[in-house]
Amino acid sequence: LDLCPVAEIIRMAKTFFTVKKLKMPARLDKVIAIQYPQWGRKAVKKLISSRKVKVDKKSVWLGSWEVQNGQKIEISEAPVEKPKPIIKFNEGWLLSDEDDLIAMNKPAGLLSQTTRAGGKDNLLDLCIEKFGKVALFHRLDRDTSGLCLLTRPGEINAYLDKLFKQRRVVKEYLALVSSQKEIDAEGVIKTRLRPHPRRRDQMVVVGKGGFYAESRYEVLGESEGKKLIRIWPITGRSHQLRVQMSYLGVPIIGDRIYGGGEKTGLRLMLHAHKIELPAADGFETRSFSAPLGEDFKQLIPTSLINLLP
Repeated sequence: LDLCPVAEIIRMAKTFFTVKKLKMPARLDKVIAIQYPQWGRKAVKKLISSRKVKVDKKSVWLGSWEVQNGQKIEISEAPVEKPKPIIKFNEGWLLSDEDDLIAMNKPAGLLSQTTRAGGKDNLLDLCIEKFGKVALFHRLDRDTSGLCLLTRPGEINAYLDKLFKQRRVVKEYLALVSSQKEIDAEGVIKTRLRPHPRRRDQMVVVGKGGFYAESRYEVLGESEGKKLIRIWPITGRSHQLRVQMSYLGVPIIGDRIYGGGEKTGLRLMLHAHKIELPAADGFETRSFSAPLGEDFKQLIPTSLINLLP
């Protein structure tokens, strides 16, 4: 795309702008992405394919549509801005700092720990820099927000290892899902999961083999084509809740991998809300909860806000 820097496109209003000073006709998706870089390319493509963009008052649904100087671009529904890169420890993430255990409220978009490629900002490295030697005991997907547990060296590690293996840790998640299908007000989901044969970042439900996965859920309410639900995973398989909600026909909104129905352009609407550790081996019962961030709450229909636990 051959554009002059900075001022090729002049914004006229929040969702209107005029194309100007292009050296040659350019693709619509690239022009919008340059005007609103905070949205991200995927959100821009979704806007166009969903017929939410007009060129000179005519609906356009192809990102490859060429636009020229003087044409007016109208966007009927702007997506929420994508998360900004996180590079520093935020004191607001800290929920509890006890002698042996640290509870953190991880934001969506931050890795729990480094990937194989390394070199990326992640919660564990930021916490090591802040607290010294700690280990990540309960991790979340990058796009999931909420409770993560970190431990200092000591007996706490054997205690937690035993609890997780015995499935005695009570974990509660909140999710906003698409109401594509009617489901029971509450229920138990039992599936078998294995890695996708061609996509390393995806899990699939299989009839035989794989790993057993079980979760319990409760629907809190429904509005505007969305359901607010609580989920308690019994097992802890990779992407378990995301796969199982999709399998039920009510994918989590914002889930780019498992077909989250209506994509928000911002984040996966899944939050690790509570963890309860039972008394055992000399340790007392402990529970932690992580409040929802504004990036989650602003996407919940108003009528469902009062139903939050």
